[in-house]
Amino acid sequence: MKFLSEKLGVAPEKHKLVLTAYFVFFVTGMASTILGTIIPNLREAYGLNYLVSGSLFTLHQTGNLCAVILAGFLPYLIGRKKSVTILYSSLAIGTILITASGLPVLLMAAYSLTGVGRGTTSNITNVIVSESSENKGAGLNLLHAIFAFGALVSPFILLLSSSLFPSQGWRITLWILALCMIVSFFLFATSSLSNKAEVRRSAAKKASSSELSASTETAVISGIPFYKSFDYWLNVSILLFYLSGESGNMGWLVTYFKDTGLMGQTFAQMTSSIMWIMIMAGRLLAAAISGKVNKSLMILILAILNTAFFILMISTASMPLIIIGLLGTGFSMSGIYPTTLSTMKREYNSSPLSTGFAIGIALVGGISMPVTVGAIAEKVTSSALARGLPIEAAEKAGVTSGISAIAVALSIMLILTVIKFIRERKSA
Repeated sequence: MKFLSEKLGVAPEKHKLVLTAYFVFFVTGMASTILGTIIPNLREAYGLNYLVSGSLFTLHQTGNLCAVILAGFLPYLIGRKKSVTILYSSLAIGTILITASGLPVLLMAAYSLTGVGRGTTSNITNVIVSESSENKGAGLNLLHAIFAFGALVSPFILLLSSSLFPSQGWRITLWILALCMIVSFFLFATSSLSNKAEVRRSAAKKASSSELSASTETAVISGIPFYKSFDYWLNVSILLFYLSGESGNMGWLVTYFKDTGLMGQTFAQMTSSIMWIMIMAGRLLAAAISGKVNKSLMILILAILNTAFFILMISTASMPLIIIGLLGTGFSMSGIYPTTLSTMKREYNSSPLSTGFAIGIALVGGISMPVTVGAIAEKVTSSALARGLPIEAAEKAGVTSGISAIAVALSIMLILTVIKFIRERKSA
């Protein structure tokens, strides 16, 4: 509690709400890793091909996008608490549904529902922490570090469950996750979020900065058209290509390591935890130094490292170099998203609408990359099989070609961070 007050500048009456946001985002982090990590299990249990496998994570991100947009508008109609609890419940429903059937249409529906729940928490937790923290850079980096902690914990739960129940471990892991989601649902339902519909203020009734910081339940965009700001869209574009890389990694990295024969399935699944350990460490470091260094410079350095380490990781068969690339990719991914989000104007961060647009549009990258990787992998695999290659060699060629698309997205992100840094220097 003292840390919240002194380090983040959270008012005492907001402590419980902020802690709820942190716990819920921890659970969401657990889900984000598991939903990608279990795809090899689903392929084995249900006989899925690369295209269907890639479509699952794409539909998860599509549901994520829909929820982020809905979470931006619904509070104006029915209030934050009702909109959050209604949308968030789909996360547990979808998670349980994945364990129930291997029919592709049901799996696709299940992953879409999990995306709706994840998108809801992405929007509301970022808004809660942004509004409630005076030091929002530290607050957001800590929030995403906790997300990373949840992401690195869940593969260990999967590993333990699988060792005790080899054929059903992934299902037991999802049931444990669903239980945590139900707890999160009740925390939201009993929180201090408003049940009243939020009303947008007109430009003629601009709020003062003191009113803005004091109110956590009113979205004030008055007179500040975020959609006309070049810097707003530049930040959104950086987030878009970052999420392309993150979603591609989380959805395909385990499959890539397993199907190329570089790692066994158990070790491949543990790479998600290794990466998230580095992401968590990086975000904690970013939270500690966010108020002491130039944020645009920090984003640029992280983007350079992220692109370089990822290319290293997928361009070698040397295990030491792969591990170095994996560690470096995770660490350099750490602060890009929350730090970029924190460089936006406070008026934008405090609004569910502008935050929803930013996260929602950025999620287009998260939606498109997994299915792009899957489509490329399936096409190359089919072509290789037609040429008479053995199935293992064909799958290796396919998944290697597919994963290379992520490097293109990261390179574009790097170019955008250079533009952001140059614009800030000229402005200064």
